Amino acid sequence: MGVVRRYYLHRATVSVGFITPVFTLFLLRTLSFPQVGALSALSATLVVLFEVPTGYVADRFGQRASLALGLACSVLSLAGFVVATSFWEFVVLYVLWALGLTFQSGSGDAWLYEVLDERGDSESFTRVRGRGGAVTRYVSVLGMVAGGALYGVDPTYPFVFALSLNALGVLVLATLPAVAADAESVGVSEALSVARTEFSKPPLRAFLVAVAAFLATTGVANTYVQPTVVDALGASGFADPGPVTLAGFSLAPGLALGVLYAAFTLVSAVAGQHAGWVGDAMGPWGAVVGVGALAATLLVVPVFVAQVALPAFVVMRAGRAVVQPVANGYVNDHVPSAGRATSLSAASMAYSLVRSPLALAAGAYAGLVGPTLTVASLGVLFLAVGGVLGVLAWRQSAAGPAVVS
Repeated sequence: MGVVRRYYLHRATVSVGFITPVFTLFLLRTLSFPQVGALSALSATLVVLFEVPTGYVADRFGQRASLALGLACSVLSLAGFVVATSFWEFVVLYVLWALGLTFQSGSGDAWLYEVLDERGDSESFTRVRGRGGAVTRYVSVLGMVAGGALYGVDPTYPFVFALSLNALGVLVLATLPAVAADAESVGVSEALSVARTEFSKPPLRAFLVAVAAFLATTGVANTYVQPTVVDALGASGFADPGPVTLAGFSLAPGLALGVLYAAFTLVSAVAGQHAGWVGDAMGPWGAVVGVGALAATLLVVPVFVAQVALPAFVVMRAGRAVVQPVANGYVNDHVPSAGRATSLSAASMAYSLVRSPLALAAGAYAGLVGPTLTVASLGVLFLAVGGVLGVLAWRQSAAGPAVVS
């Protein structure tokens, strides 16, 4: 089996689709909206703290080892959700979860870019990365329907199945080729200096702000998909909602959400497969701001027409599937090989730095006005930021070289 196919198999095992459609509802069985928002903010803050150190671990000791550590942390965290009953127990699990995310975030893309570059095929990164993300989402489609059904039997069952799949992923990683640490590997401070230098230049500066705005607003909005959809479908309550009506059928909320999330994810998988085409056709800037503006506009509409929440979240999740590989491919093209994982982690850190206060504020806001208006406000926020960046980019483009290409 070729290395790219084994990479796709690896991407299949990192899916947490079993828990995705019911995760927020699971938390709301025990916690309040402000507590859920606080956990989301904590996760984003921890990602800020962990991103660069874990990126350095990948650069220094190998990206495959970093990926294995990340999956191991995810498995431990998922196991903890099976038994956790208090807010502070969830805090500990979020620490583990954040470690798992950061060990994998820069490492996976850096590993793939290096492997492709060794084969003289680095230009295919966005296409392969987009398809890898699509594989994760296709596996998640099946997991989401199963997880929604399992949630109705026992709320902890989706977590058991998710951790089993992630544990299998550690074994799959052993079949992937290791990328030797660069003989000219740089330290954390030097890698951060490279990242600061490159990120402050016009080709990346405005682009990273736009990506951060899109990923932060949609990432926080994603926390409120489940209660917003439950609200739109007419169920009563969030912690233990009654049956909902979907396509004329009365379904348990977990199963209904599983079906909906599967549909969301299927569209996202198709979108992710075409990330390379979108990036080529629209350019990195056009992909981020154009796709982001469409998604943000649709997030506002459910305030007036509740049922539009469903297609709005489809577009939002599909947009993230396109923007992530386009953004990472563009950053990869503008940073040197030595310290690549650290630089990518620094970019992820910047995104999380924006998301952290936004998540905390959104949690408090949702406790006052509800999830639907909170999601709409996040959409308005991105439209405002994206509009300003678009105007600045147009002015600089008219005056000379484009801000981003």
